[in-house]
Amino acid sequence: MMVQLWIDNVKVEVDAGTSVLEATRQLGIDVPAMCALADHSPNTSCMCCLVRIDGGTNFVPSCATKVREGMRVESESREVHALRRTGIELLLADHAGDCHAPCQNTCPAKMDIPNMLRLVADGDYAAALATVKRDIALPAILGRVCPEVCEQACRRGQHDSPAAICKIKRFVADRDLESAEPYRPHLAPDSGKRVAVIGAGPTGLTAVYHLRQYGHRCTLIDAADGPGGRLKSEFRDALPADVLNAESQAVLSLGVECRFGKAVTADASIFGQLDEDFDAILLATGREGPAWSAGGVETTKSGVRVEAATRMTSRAGVFAAGNVVRPYKLAVQSVAEGKLAAECIDCWLRNSPPPDRRKAYETRLARLTNQELCDFCEGSLPTPRMDSRLLATNATDEAAQLEAERCLECDCRALANCLLHHYASLYDCDANHFRGEGRRYEGKLVGERVTLEHGKCILCGICVQLAAETPDAAGIAVVNRGMATRVAPALGVSIDAALGSAAQRCAESCPTGAIILHD
Repeated sequence: MMVQLWIDNVKVEVDAGTSVLEATRQLGIDVPAMCALADHSPNTSCMCCLVRIDGGTNFVPSCATKVREGMRVESESREVHALRRTGIELLLADHAGDCHAPCQNTCPAKMDIPNMLRLVADGDYAAALATVKRDIALPAILGRVCPEVCEQACRRGQHDSPAAICKIKRFVADRDLESAEPYRPHLAPDSGKRVAVIGAGPTGLTAVYHLRQYGHRCTLIDAADGPGGRLKSEFRDALPADVLNAESQAVLSLGVECRFGKAVTADASIFGQLDEDFDAILLATGREGPAWSAGGVETTKSGVRVEAATRMTSRAGVFAAGNVVRPYKLAVQSVAEGKLAAECIDCWLRNSPPPDRRKAYETRLARLTNQELCDFCEGSLPTPRMDSRLLATNATDEAAQLEAERCLECDCRALANCLLHHYASLYDCDANHFRGEGRRYEGKLVGERVTLEHGKCILCGICVQLAAETPDAAGIAVVNRGMATRVAPALGVSIDAALGSAAQRCAESCPTGAIILHD
């Protein structure tokens, strides 16, 4: 039997017995339900899937409300969204976990440092390098000139000494450059678009590296007789010429046309000349480059003026990035600028919206007490940091793996599938809306197959349901009351025994990554 109802004034027909939540999903509405498991009784614990029925004054959880003939459901109104946001913010107020590791948050290029270290620890250097090169086009160079800002944020540094992130990145990059077949990223099919990049420093080199992957033909123009820009002058002592040349050539070998020794004069005619041959132009000439205002580009006291969202200058199709826009002291900042500029140019060439630059929702653990830090480090490799000079000049695979294993893996392994993160971002939530003492780090229940992090648990009840229907699971239950409420294995058994063969389903169904299967 079919039932007809209206959701936000849109008619929909569903089977009798269907929940309002399921009906909204048939219309493609993303209602924040974090405790609902298909084909199971509703838990109604998160209270984030609220809707209003028939214009009433009460709001009900859509996961536990059945449809009926002629029902009118209000889902996407401002008032309903405000209540859902409140529910999500209440969950966030009791959430203790890092979305991203402190090192990754601090890295200007936002490289996935924990994943790189995991792959190195496993000896998978090819995958580790691919992880690095997604965000950093010049890792061998940065491994020598970067001041290791990520290591200053490493939580292990509070305990003894930080992981040698920068030197491991350098080790992986050097290993690749010395190999018979250095890494080459996948290049998309030719888009038919041409981009002129003026300036072959770290910003320009990074930009062409990513633009080529998008399928755009690139011409790199520089007044110098070769690539490098400020890398040659500012880091001469730290950066050997052979490393600069090798890594630059790895970028240029992707099919970049080079016009070195060709100065570009910033006058009124220059862009007209370039417009004839190119679909987009990127200015990456640094602080010492031409005065682009003479070419009709608006400037500020800092440099060329660009739109923050698009990196486009006052001239359509002309973009700018790096030190030509504002002074950047660190080469890694220039690399990050080059990647962002390439993303913006690609979007413009494809008539797509610019990259979403809104800051994604982020939860972070408060600074840990000494005891909490000891608990956090429990189970990690107790070895001291390896001598940086050894890692930089004479590292072996074994030494690099050992150092990588010192990583505490502060990141959330389930971030890509975390419903709390997704809906906190979607509903523009404020984790500090409900201020209080806040939950402190509580340690983990670590088994042989699975780990439970109490701080990330939102008490959805899904793991309780799955364990209860699994014959070989001892069971997991909600214990205590009030703010001390937690889920815990029944009868004091291990987390492995509590979940039994339901462990994988629990991990896959957990809305926040509180339950994680071991690799």
